[in-house]
Amino acid sequence: MKKDSFFVNRYFKDLNPVIYGYEECVPCHSFGPSVRTYTLMHYVEKGKGTLYKNGQSYPVAEGEMFVILPHEVTTYTADKDAPWVYRWIGFDGELSEKIKSLPPVIRVPDNIFPFVSEKDEENPEMLAYLLAGQLFALYNELFAKDKHSNHYVRKVIDYINSSYMRELRVEEIAENLCLDRRYLSRLFKQKTGQTVQDYLINVRMEAACRQLSEGRGVAEAATLCGYSDVCNFSKMFKRIYGVSPKAWKTKREEMSH
Repeated sequence: MKKDSFFVNRYFKDLNPVIYGYEECVPCHSFGPSVRTYTLMHYVEKGKGTLYKNGQSYPVAEGEMFVILPHEVTTYTADKDAPWVYRWIGFDGELSEKIKSLPPVIRVPDNIFPFVSEKDEENPEMLAYLLAGQLFALYNELFAKDKHSNHYVRKVIDYINSSYMRELRVEEIAENLCLDRRYLSRLFKQKTGQTVQDYLINVRMEAACRQLSEGRGVAEAATLCGYSDVCNFSKMFKRIYGVSPKAWKTKREEMSH
C-alpha cells in the first residue's frame, strides 16, 4: 500500500517540504534508477532493504533512515523475506545543504522523523507548516552533536583568550571541560584546522606584538604573554615572525619615526 500526502508548497526559505508519503512494500519491491532535484529521506518503520547509489550498496534496517541527495541516481529495493515499511519526506531550502555531510544511512528515533496522521491530512493548507516544524526537529536531532562540538571549541577559544598570560597546558583545558585530551585535540583540529597548542601560541604571539609595540621590553612582553623563559619566548617569536622580538621591536620603532 502506498500513500502520498498532498499539501500546498509554501516555499519556506530554510527547510521547505515538497513531498511526503508512506508505503508498505511488497517483497523485492524496487524503485529506480531515479534522480530528484530535492533532498529525500526515508525512515524504515519495519523490515529491511537495500539502497544503491554511487556504485555502492547500503543495507537499511528498521529504525534507520536513508538519505538521497539532489541529482543522485539511486535505486532502493525491499528485502524478499522482510520487505520494508517506510515513510519519506522530500525537501529543499538553504539548510538542506548541510544534509550532504551525513552518511547515506543513519539511525534516528522513530518519534523524531516527520509523521502525518489522517487528521493532519484533512487540512492540506496547513500541512506544510506541520512538516516544516517536524523537519526542524529532525534537523536539530541530526546535528545536535555538531552543535555540542562547536560549544566545546568555543569554550576552548574563550578559555585561551582569557588565560593565555599564565602557564597553560592542553591537559588542563581538557580537564576543565571534563574531556579526554586526545578527543579535545582531535575535535579542535577538525573544527578550526589547527591544534589547541598552535592556537595558544598564535594568541600569545599576537599579544606579544601588542606589548612590544606599546614600548615594553622583550622580557616583560614574554612574562605578560605567559612565558617564564625569555629564551623560549624569543625562539617561538622568531619561528612565527622570522625575526627576534628585539629586531621586530626595533624595526617597528624605526617605522614609527
